[in-house]
Amino acid sequence: MDALMATGGFKTRKDTLEWALTEALRIATINKIVETPWTMEEAKAAVNPNYDVIAMRNMSPVTIKYSKTARSK
Repeated sequence: MDALMATGGFKTRKDTLEWALTEALRIATINKIVETPWTMEEAKAAVNPNYDVIAMRNMSPVTIKYSKTARSK
């Protein structure tokens, strides 16, 4: 726990444990998805039939400006 707190920059054991449990759940969810891939019907149902990948590629890029104060929070 101490090593994770130092490496992750956590100030409390509670914060460290909450992060570790969230990460464990995320990884377990990914592993479950990988172990049970979607059928073709499920994959087709997950994408909006009106989605146009070519139109998305042709859109002008969005510029995002970050301020130092916003990133430091």
